[in-house]
Amino acid sequence: MSIVRFKLTAALLGLTCAWLANRGDAATTVTQILPQTGSPVVGPWYESDVQGGGTIGIVDLTGVGGNLETAQPLPTGAGKITTPNDNSARGQAYTYNDFGDAAAFLNNVTLGYNYYKSTNPLNVSAAPALKLQIFAANGTGDNFGTLIYEPYWQGAAPTPDAWQNASIAATDGSGGDASGGWWWNGGFEVASGAGGPPLRSLTEWASTFQLSDPTDFSNARVTAIGIGEGTFNPGEVSYFDNISYAVIGGPSQTWDFQAIPEPASLGMAGIAAVAGLAVRRRLRQA
Repeated sequence: MSIVRFKLTAALLGLTCAWLANRGDAATTVTQILPQTGSPVVGPWYESDVQGGGTIGIVDLTGVGGNLETAQPLPTGAGKITTPNDNSARGQAYTYNDFGDAAAFLNNVTLGYNYYKSTNPLNVSAAPALKLQIFAANGTGDNFGTLIYEPYWQGAAPTPDAWQNASIAATDGSGGDASGGWWWNGGFEVASGAGGPPLRSLTEWASTFQLSDPTDFSNARVTAIGIGEGTFNPGEVSYFDNISYAVIGGPSQTWDFQAIPEPASLGMAGIAAVAGLAVRRRLRQA
């Protein structure tokens, strides 16, 4: 599975990045997912290796009805992923930053997100997966990889047609594959899981990397947080929102995905605002 490798630069490690990495906003609103680029900047979300007719974007759920609209965690928008009936399709996006020392992050973080999976007879297991990219600058070997948290490895297939909440502590998944957890795609002298086991908690992965590649992992950073659905997940229509992380004694961040209103909606909002102003003026004159 090809992944665009985001490499830390002097700019990323500069004062601006440090300030962004350590801020604790209640929620940052994301209104667009930008096209993939080889030079991402801190802040936006970017498409990453979208292929095979897969899509990822942000939509307004106003008027769609059902649980999708009424139970959404942060109205009125959400991220949306689609894949056609094609095993090569993929839709995913990342936001890039220096999120901190990898060992400290993995041992002390709690992450969360909400997702909604539409009924899909082609694949009852697929759902939006949370992803963490880890990179060690000037590494001596294969010093990059991605940890992936997939709902269907957490004990049961995702419930369709209803918003679900995933809250993931650093120790969740400890004790073996039956306990769920994250799978690995990458290096640090650890073989890729190819979409599945071994499954481990974040704390267990930190210990694994410290043993398998102590030199590189001692310099590793968490450089991206992402969401998406990979290959061999055909026929998907799914949604996501309220992605968050919080490090004990450190930074935290929440992302709220909201669609930009259509021009007609903006026009109607403007008309309503003008009408309201006129009414208030008449009332004051009276």
